[in-house]
Amino acid sequence: MLHGKVAIVTGGAIGIGAATAHLLAKQGATMIIGDINQQAGLATVEQIRSNAGQAYFRHCDVSHEADIQALVQFALDHGGLDIMINNAGIGGQPAPLHLTENHNWQRVLEIDLTGVFWGQKYASQAMLAGGKGGAIVNVASIAGVAGSPNLGPYGVAKAGVIQMSKTGAIELAPAGIRINAVCPGWTETAILDGFEPSIQERLIRSIPLKRMGTPHEIAELIVFLASPAASFITGAEYIIDGGITSM
Repeated sequence: MLHGKVAIVTGGAIGIGAATAHLLAKQGATMIIGDINQQAGLATVEQIRSNAGQAYFRHCDVSHEADIQALVQFALDHGGLDIMINNAGIGGQPAPLHLTENHNWQRVLEIDLTGVFWGQKYASQAMLAGGKGGAIVNVASIAGVAGSPNLGPYGVAKAGVIQMSKTGAIELAPAGIRINAVCPGWTETAILDGFEPSIQERLIRSIPLKRMGTPHEIAELIVFLASPAASFITGAEYIIDGGITSM
């Protein structure tokens, strides 16, 4: 379905990003994995190649604008840019907003919002120049659609990602560039590593399906939105959370 397409996944070394890279490669896309974790990123590239896929790793810190520009140029040097998955992000240090340290606020927004802005911006410019349209999927969170106690900076950043996706989708629809946001709920990723087991168990009990999502499940939705099967979908926010926001 995606043969001949070139796709970037930021934060593609582990978790949702790696699962997305594997699925895109399985569909035939040439993968460009951008991440600060070189060891894991190269391992993901080798796994894709061992399954007859095409993949490359490029070091990218999304809090550095020049890194994202270089990542997009790297894709162009390898055939173009058809799909951009802005996935890289951090959770930050949990705390009520009135006790949130300024440096934590700034760091989370720098990576989770500004980094996505740069990814969307430079991917859009490349797609416009290519004249073939394209698909951008920004990974937000249910924290961006509901109050998120102790995760204020993260929630604010993810709400901004949703709004930015909608605005960009309207602006670029005439050029055939689709932009959508995916909003995962609690998922088995590294962000949960800092949570005590008792907290994780409490989170699971709060989910109607009584389990957390897997990176593969989130990746399936991301890849669908990036594919021709979603050709009439743009400016949408897709919640994938086991039903928690329905309560």
